[in-house]
Amino acid sequence: MIDTEGVDHYPRAMTELALPAGSLQAALVAFSEGADAVYLGMKNFSARKGATNFTFEDLAKLRRVALEQNKRIYVTVNTLVSDDQWEDLSRLLHQIDFIGCDGVIVQDLGLVNLIRQQFPNLKLHGSTQLAVHTIEGVKELERLGFERVVLARELTIEEIRRIRTACPDIQLKVFIHGALCYSFSGLCTASEQLCGRSANCGACAQICRNYFTVSSDPSVPASLSPLGRGSKEGWFFSMSDLKAGIVAQELEAMGIESLKVEGRMKSPAYTALASRYYRAILEGREEHEELDEALSVVFSRRQTGGWLASYGREKQDFTVRKTPTLGSTSYPGHRGVKAGTILLVRQGRVIVNLERDVSLRDGIMFFTKDTSEPVGTVKFGISSLFDEAHRSVTHAYASQTVEIPLPSGALPHAGEFLFLVSRHDQNPALLNENLPTSKHPLPMEITLTDETISISAHDEHATFPLVVSKAKKTQDVIENLRSIFSQSDTSYFALGELTVQNHTSLPLEELFLPLSVLKAIRRSWYEQLDKSLARALGENNLQTEMVEKVILEGLPARKLLTTQDFLPYLDLKLLLSRLEQGLPARDLLFASESLLYLPLSPVMFDEQAFFTQLEAITSHLEAQGVLGSVRFGLNNLGQVEFFRSRALACFFDIYLYLANHQAAQLALSLGLNLVGGYLWMERREGNFASWPFEPTIVEEEFHPPLFISRSCFRHDSLLLSCEGCPHRGSWYVKGDKSRYHVIVEDCITTVVNA
Repeated sequence: MIDTEGVDHYPRAMTELALPAGSLQAALVAFSEGADAVYLGMKNFSARKGATNFTFEDLAKLRRVALEQNKRIYVTVNTLVSDDQWEDLSRLLHQIDFIGCDGVIVQDLGLVNLIRQQFPNLKLHGSTQLAVHTIEGVKELERLGFERVVLARELTIEEIRRIRTACPDIQLKVFIHGALCYSFSGLCTASEQLCGRSANCGACAQICRNYFTVSSDPSVPASLSPLGRGSKEGWFFSMSDLKAGIVAQELEAMGIESLKVEGRMKSPAYTALASRYYRAILEGREEHEELDEALSVVFSRRQTGGWLASYGREKQDFTVRKTPTLGSTSYPGHRGVKAGTILLVRQGRVIVNLERDVSLRDGIMFFTKDTSEPVGTVKFGISSLFDEAHRSVTHAYASQTVEIPLPSGALPHAGEFLFLVSRHDQNPALLNENLPTSKHPLPMEITLTDETISISAHDEHATFPLVVSKAKKTQDVIENLRSIFSQSDTSYFALGELTVQNHTSLPLEELFLPLSVLKAIRRSWYEQLDKSLARALGENNLQTEMVEKVILEGLPARKLLTTQDFLPYLDLKLLLSRLEQGLPARDLLFASESLLYLPLSPVMFDEQAFFTQLEAITSHLEAQGVLGSVRFGLNNLGQVEFFRSRALACFFDIYLYLANHQAAQLALSLGLNLVGGYLWMERREGNFASWPFEPTIVEEEFHPPLFISRSCFRHDSLLLSCEGCPHRGSWYVKGDKSRYHVIVEDCITTVVNA
């Protein structure tokens, strides 16, 4: 019997190590290897559809393990949800609420009201998909009742420090290891536009790992479109993998509540080694160096400390970056670690000088030319191994020279490297998944008569025949009943507080109750409870509310609110400069009928400068007598408070996703002078009967940026120096079919349809 009511299972003073769990096995391995917590997805509404993910029973099993081991579980419900999915979402939340967890990680703002009102036991955690990267963004989530925020991965450690100082009362989680997306999470539309697979629905096609060719933009000066001497083809939007263990202890000292490893799509072997590696780092154990190599063998692209540790800047300024680039443009896949150098190739074998130990059945790879892309790979397992005396061996050591057979048709060259991409013994032993589930303790009342036994628990009631007789010796009937009904086998319920009512003709202590009959009754009773639970969890339990319709303004076709470069927002710095020159606002903003529109960028690293510029712009607009006709487009939660405090007319723009009626209801509750909002731009239709206002549908002709990235295309993709850089540029890239325009402005990269 497990009762977790009101128990905090993790001390706040410690920094939590949170590992990905794409399956029950991965979660069990993570716990066994030192993780304090795991985050996981269910079969639906998870941003990693391709992972194995969890069933209701899996979650119940893991919940019991977590409670017994003082671990934590976070469930990701981090996709955008349409109204036609709302009932399924409600059922899922009922399941999670019944089993229990330590937090629900969400992206969709519509879930905020639903969880606060109908599932108050579930704690709200803001997903990195919300692209929160500023102090005001974190504070807005805190105002909305979030317990924790998973910060955007694009922040430097100094930017995180400033957020920590300014927001001491909300928990912060920071990514320290794993894959980096080229675009801000939540702002990427490449997969949906090019493949019809929405990253915001968990179906990302990883367009950023595709191969492209690059060419200069002939419409700008050569200084703004240099190609340098680097390759004109490559994986220009592929990021290196994050490995920021060097700042883990600094983040802990700063008071960051949780450090997060990415990788729900990766194997239990990866989870195991990542758990051990970062646990060793946090505890200051030297073995982390040995574990580092083992983890890289399991999975690693080119590795970087990311913005956290290798960016070369503390903030978004123009400091010359001299640290390694953040991209992995020469090859986007797993490359493991260097195993050795090929000295000679002969008769289907290679002679290799080893830099690392290798064994039979280890996985080896070398790079080769490819017919369609600049680089291909040949991967094979070591089937036999010979030392310098040509003796067959099972294991060879670093600095040895060995002979390794090649697969048929493989032809590397002397001087090339072999890479170790798997070890024969890297997979952890399978852990037992045949585990008991967590139990929900129920207070029960048992009523005895001369011929029946009745059991009640909340809304459930059952009566069974049971003929009582006089016992030959005194009985502790209550204790006997407690012992019998405490054994609930595979049921999701367990006996809580027990009350016994005796309505028989005998005193309680003189009753004899047949043990075999009681056991059969117990089985039937718990079967009834589980069947009722299944029905309840399968029902539509939504509490519907009468919605008072509000008439808001209709917004213009979204394609009308784009620049000549197809950017769907305006540069405040440039806009302010032109207003200061005395240019009329009507020539600078987007106009539709009698109104003007100023959509804001979803990215604003220098938040203070952003709001200073915005304040100055509103002053100019007021001086020109047009402020009352201007509608500001909000594209990040960090912009809400500025407009709430000033009551300026604003609308929910394309990056503050209005995916459902609850998100619209939340938008109205923020205290804004809200004049309208666009429907989530990946949806072209909807039934708005349940909405408090009718959103404006984004037309099919509008194409938002594929990527919005802090990774500078000049430096991180084209490998150009920051020395003398104008901090802007323009290029064209081409994939399999289409051509795209790459724009860099103040070191921020935006990729749009050409």
